[in-house]
Order: sequence, then structure tokens, then C-alpha cells
Amino acid sequence: MLRAIWLKSLREYWIAILCWGLGLGLLIYAMYATAQDVLSAGVTQIYQSFGFYGDQVALNTIPGYVTFRVFGTTLPAFLAIWAILAGARLVRGDEERGTLDVLLAQPIMRARLLLEKLLALTLAILVMMLIISLFILFGQLSAHETADYPRALLTALNVGLFELIFACIALLISQFVRWRGAAAGWTAAILVIMFLLDSVGRVQHNFDWLRHVSIFYYYNANKPLIPSVNANWGAVALLIALTLVLIVASTVIFARRDLGSVALQLAINGWRQPATVERVRALARAAGDPFLRSLGLCTLRAQFVALFWWTVITLFFVEFLTALIPSLLDVFRKAVQGNAVMSQLFSGYNVATNQGFLGATVFAFIPVALTIFAMTQAYTWSRDLDNQRLEIILSTPQPRIRLLGEHAAAVGLASLIPPLLIWLGLLLTANIINLRIDVGDTAAACFSMLPLEWLAAALVYLLATRLPAGLTTGLVSLFLAISFLMEFLQPMLKLPDWLINLSIFHLYGSPITEGMRWGPTLTILGLALVAMLAAFFHFKESSLTART
Repeated sequence: MLRAIWLKSLREYWIAILCWGLGLGLLIYAMYATAQDVLSAGVTQIYQSFGFYGDQVALNTIPGYVTFRVFGTTLPAFLAIWAILAGARLVRGDEERGTLDVLLAQPIMRARLLLEKLLALTLAILVMMLIISLFILFGQLSAHETADYPRALLTALNVGLFELIFACIALLISQFVRWRGAAAGWTAAILVIMFLLDSVGRVQHNFDWLRHVSIFYYYNANKPLIPSVNANWGAVALLIALTLVLIVASTVIFARRDLGSVALQLAINGWRQPATVERVRALARAAGDPFLRSLGLCTLRAQFVALFWWTVITLFFVEFLTALIPSLLDVFRKAVQGNAVMSQLFSGYNVATNQGFLGATVFAFIPVALTIFAMTQAYTWSRDLDNQRLEIILSTPQPRIRLLGEHAAAVGLASLIPPLLIWLGLLLTANIINLRIDVGDTAAACFSMLPLEWLAAALVYLLATRLPAGLTTGLVSLFLAISFLMEFLQPMLKLPDWLINLSIFHLYGSPITEGMRWGPTLTILGLALVAMLAAFFHFKESSLTART
């Protein structure tokens, strides 16, 4: 598989294909398996109040319910995290590592190199969608629905086209910025803006025109799982045309710009400075840059863009749902009153109260998102080991434990900021809309997420001492996905206590309603400490060349 660029690139995606395909596939299967019970409990009366979230078509049927819950916004937006990261690093990642210079030293055109990498990414998305389509088929059978694989395949391909578009947007933006993190951050912002345009246009009919500039609108124009919805081939053609435009623009720009530079190189007084002058100025800036004096400070600066966008997006999600509590509380109260199945659906939360509503909506998903954030931040250490960036630093009299400690401290500090701002944002929003929430329980819910984040980061550091970056993040991602699915589906699956207690999100529990759970919280913190100490020991004693 090393004889062609696209084969080598495709091989690098196999962990992501399996983890994302199987993880999302299991979620789809679980939605189908529990759909009939949920619909019988009258869940549609609640979801009718969530018009901002997606189109409500045939919501009282299993295909309509699954489309609304999974394929409307949740799955495409969640998978877009991976697609955006993959698109941002498609060529900019190789430029940062310096491997692109080696590739282009061979007799290969730039355009061909980029197109082969795009081909590999497209094939990876396609294989992922084939896996998801099989789980849709299995879900249809589990719900005693008529098995319709063509509709399942079309649904998955529609999602795949959506992901490819955002990967191409990230690729195009990466031509105008120097770092893949910045490209991913700006693309994530575009994703959020597209969702807002579609949502506002859906609930405010005077602004319906906003939907027509959103990619979500054209993606949701087709709902292959619902037989009553006709195919909108015009929307498909427009999305394909947009994808081709993005690919052509990225290819042309990449073929013409300097490696390591950006497409629009602005210089003083409109003139580009000679390379020697630019190098002297760069060295002068580096000499006085305090962030280059230690690995920890350098890591903090490198994490800033990702930290900023993760914080902004999670804050928006939290504050938006909190602001909806006064208008949705009565709807939830009527729906769950005397309805045991509906209570199970919300994991036993009393959603008729402010704290219960926050627990069933905000704190059911934010801990997972922030744990993934911490994992991605620790991933940079594993990536640097793969790219042999630490060998120069380690050739100086720097203790290994200090280097790993500085990087881990930077990740730990960065992971503290989102929970703190979420807590302050909740208090501010509650005060503005005159909403009563418990300050102590809310603080417990926010800061109890820290051990989850630190455990995920510690596992990455530990596995990175022996395994390559891709396999490390794949294994940790699989662990997080299984933990989340166990807790998310526990009300329906009724797993035994010994098994469900293996889920770190079950140990997190419901501090928003119960307060700080010191026992489970200290247990997770202890596991994180043990994993981190093991990482220190193995990194100190192991050879970097022994990593497989």
C-alpha cells in the first residue's frame, strides 16, 4: 500500500473508519431498537417544540423519528468533527511535519498529489458510510420494519456528501492559514453558522431566506429513509457542484503557492521582503518570544485556537438550551407526568425542574464533548513523537519527565477553562432570564468533568509511549464511545451493575441534581493519576525507536 500516495493515505484512515463507523452504527442501531417504545410513550409532543433542531417530517413513524434524532443534525455535525480535522491536515499537516518537501522532491505534480490525497479521503468516507448503511439495515430489522437497503445506502451517502463538503472547506481554508488547527477552527465556525442560519430560517418564517445559504438546508432536502419524501436531485446536484468548486479552487491554489506559506502573502508596503530578511526577522521575533522558552508555554500557545473554538461552540450550545428552559419546561412536565417510559428516556431525570432539564439536555452530552477535547489536546504529544519532533529537544539536557510534565500541565490547564466558563455562563444566563438554578450543584456538574478530561488525556500519554498516534487515539476514542453508549442506553438495556460501572460517564452520574459525588469522582481522578504515573515511568525508560 506504499506504492501510491492514495493507498498510503487510505491506510492511515483505517482506524478512524472502524471507530467512527462502528461507533455511529451502534448508535443508529440503538435508536431503531428503542424507537417503538419511545414513540408509544408520546415523545413526539416534546420534539414538536424543537423545530429549531430539524425538520419534523413523519415524526410519529420510526423512519421519521430516526431521521429527526440522528440524521437531521446530530450524526452529520458530530462526524463533521473528524471530516474537518482530516481536511485541514490533508496537506497542511504534511507541511508542518516537513514530509511534503520529501514527497514533492519526487517527479510528481502538486495537483496529482492533492487529488490522490482527496481520493483517499473520499474513499475513507465512502467505506464509513457503507458500514453505517449496514447498521441502518440491522436497525430496520430490529424494529420489525421492512428492510430497505437502497434507502439505507442513500441516507448514508447523503451524510457522506455532507462530510466531504466540510472536509473540502477545511482544505481550502488551510491554503490561507499557516496551521491546520486554525483551518479546523474556522471551518468549525462555518459549521455552527450554517446550523444557525438553517435553524433561524426554520423557526422565523420572515427569515426563511437564510436557510437557502446554509449547507444544512440542502442536505436535509433529502430524507431517503422516509418513503413519503421525494428525492430532491437539484439539492444533490448543488452540493456536488459546491464540492467540485472547492476541490478545483484548493488544487489551483495549492499548485501555485509556496510550501509553508499561505495563498495571500501580504508584506510591508505591499512588497514581499527577501527571504533572508524574513528569516532574520523571524529569528529575532523567536528570540524574544516568551512562549518559546518552555514546552509547556509553547503547547499552550499551540492549543489556543482549538481551545477558543471548542469553548465558543460548547458555550453556545449550553447557553442556547438554558435560554429555552422557560418555554419548554411545561411541555416536558406534561409529557413525563405519569409516563414511566418517558422518564426512562431521560435517564431518570426530573425534567420538570430546571436542574433536571439541564441534566437531561446539557450535561448529558457536554462531558463527552469536553473529554474528546482533552483527548485531542493530548494527541499532539503522540503526534510529535511520531513526527520525531522531540528528538532535538531530548538531545539537550532536558529531563524526559519534565518535558512530559510540562505538556500534560498545559493540557490540564487548557481543559480547566471550558468547565469554568460554562459554569459562569450558566449563572449569567440564569440571572438574565430570571431562572433559578442551584449554584453549588451546577458547579459540581461543571468541575466533575475535569477528572474525565484528565483520564482521557492520561490514557493518550500512556499508550503513546508504545503505540503510534493513530492507534492511540483510536483506542481511547473507542473506550470513550463504548462508555458513552453504555450510559446513554442504560435506561433501555438495563445492563448489570458491574458492567455499567465500567463506564466513566456512569461514574460521572448526575451531579447537576445530586451534587458532588466524591466517591466516583475521586475514583476517576485516581485512575487518571495512576495512568499518568505509568506514562511518566514508561516514557522515562522506553526507547523512542521501539514505538510500533
